Amino acid sequence: MLVEWSSKLETGVAFVDVDHKVLINLLNQVNDCISDKEESAVLGSVLDALVEYTDYHFLREEKMMELSGYSGLETHKTTHRVLSGRVRAVYEDYQANPWNVDPVDVRNFLQSWLVDHIMGSDFAYRDTCLHNIAATDAAGQVGFLGDGAAFNEWEHLRIMLVDDNPNFCRLIRTILRAVGIRNIQVVDNAAEGIARLADRPADVVLCDWVMDDMNGTEFASRVGEMQLPTRVVMLTGYSTDVLKERSSDLGVADYLEKPIKARALLETISRVAMAVPLAGLGLSSGFGLG
Repeated sequence: MLVEWSSKLETGVAFVDVDHKVLINLLNQVNDCISDKEESAVLGSVLDALVEYTDYHFLREEKMMELSGYSGLETHKTTHRVLSGRVRAVYEDYQANPWNVDPVDVRNFLQSWLVDHIMGSDFAYRDTCLHNIAATDAAGQVGFLGDGAAFNEWEHLRIMLVDDNPNFCRLIRTILRAVGIRNIQVVDNAAEGIARLADRPADVVLCDWVMDDMNGTEFASRVGEMQLPTRVVMLTGYSTDVLKERSSDLGVADYLEKPIKARALLETISRVAMAVPLAGLGLSSGFGLG
């Protein structure tokens, strides 16, 4: 029971429609994971991303309505607070006991709130906001990590993801594309990742710690031997403290625990990317630290 994007859901406001597509993509990934108990960690990552991106989308939407002078702003804000609270409650229920979450109830709720909200509340502001270019541009420029984020060269980044879980890979790709990253390589084993890097270097590699053909320690060591402008970030379901002890001398740039949080993922990538040589990012000048 996937939600399909169609012209009926288009508001005509570019950033709003992009946000809605991201939310629908995340919703459909909940549907993919929620009935498979082996995907518990992935489901936690998807639900967290859904919570964080919902809050981000509402922030941008409210800024646009405010700058446009939309008379229904306060009512819309109230609706947003209710919806954010209900989405967060689903995530908190999952965190408390993943196995007690009813997959049908979660799926049906998420589908109804998203589609009903788009076609109801969001269509109500369309006439006021659609042609207010200054307002839509200003709201569309609000970044996921906030206006004070140091790194803003997402479109130049080259990312490789090495992980054998297709649902997890789909989630990470969704998060990366949501902030403008387009150069994304996804491979399902470490050996292929090493081979790909030789021909097509990446600025940041996100690598699962546990893999069948090669563990994270060996992968990081092999990448180091290649002397590429590449930083490795380890992803793990275990404590990162243990991994830091085992790989402290391998030049691993950072570590992230699964379930992955969208904000933590992007903050880590931005921090690691700041340390990549300019040649690695393909830039002719600075990072744009405004």
